[in-house]
Order: sequence, then structure tokens, then C-alpha cells
Amino acid sequence: MLLGLLILVALVVWYTQSGGAATEEAISTSNPPITATPPATAASGRGGQAGGGLPEAVRLASLEQVPEQGAAARNPFGFGTPPAPPRPPTPAYVPPPPAPAPPPRPVGPPPLPPIPVKFMGFVEDPAHPGKVVALALNGGVVIAREGDLVDGRYRLVKVGLESIVMAYPDGQGQQTIRLSGS
Repeated sequence: MLLGLLILVALVVWYTQSGGAATEEAISTSNPPITATPPATAASGRGGQAGGGLPEAVRLASLEQVPEQGAAARNPFGFGTPPAPPRPPTPAYVPPPPAPAPPPRPVGPPPLPPIPVKFMGFVEDPAHPGKVVALALNGGVVIAREGDLVDGRYRLVKVGLESIVMAYPDGQGQQTIRLSGS
């Protein structure tokens, strides 16, 4: 394995040395050395160069004059007219959001209106034992017990410690009314 590595290194060294010499020879044979030519040969009409000699001297008197411009207008990096600014991007079409769906319609008859009764508190009535309550209705005070019909439109279903349950006479629209005290 060591022998193979030594052979490889030797080949790389030989190639770089022989390749460098061959390259220098190719360059020296393809380009002859530059020599100065006499002035008579330079003006022979071959575009200012005669057989690889020096170029013809610049005649400053024959150049056209460029008008002077201010320092602000002079731009050595500019060429011609400046390009037009890019067009603003066209906005992508965004469809309008869909209209919200209408709320679902309730099925069945409309709900009954709330019962306008306030639970004021408890009343003691020695003639009628049991829980008797005071209710505020239409600006007045009404005394009732469980099961009584109040104002001919509402039934007192149940009396609790902090609330009562009222309903319509047919049993629909039960509502729990908390003790309000006012």
C-alpha cells in the first residue's frame, strides 16, 4: 500500500514538472517577441500597427470637443437614458367574503314572554300556616302560597328559601325568580 502511494506521488511530481515546461515552450513559440519598428513601417497603412509594433500616437487636435457639463450632471457610470421605473404590481383578485348565513329560524311557536313578577320575601300569616310569599306585580304587592293563581295569569308552582318557581296556568313557561328584596 505504501508502494502504491509512493508511485502516485512520483507521477504527480513528474506531471507537474513536465507540464510546466511544455506550457512555457508553447507560449514562447506562439508569440514572437515584440520589437520596435521603424516609423516608416508604422505608417504603412495597416491600421496604425505594423507587424505587431507599437500603436500609432493619438492626435489630440483631430478629436471633437465635448461640451462641459456641471459636476451634478456628470455620471461616469451611467449609459444612455435611465430605465423606466418598474410598474407597480397589480393587486391579485381577492373574492369578497361570503355573506354570513342568516340565523336559523326557530321551529315551533314563539317563546312565551317573561313573567313580570318580583319575589319580595316571606310573609307570616297565622290564619294560613305554610309558606306565604309577597310578590310585586304591576306596581302592587300580592300575597300568595304554593299552587295559587296570581293575577289570574300566573301560577306559583314552588316556594324555596331564596327563589320561587312561577308558570303560566297551563304549566308552560316555567321561570325561577330569585329573592330580590326590592
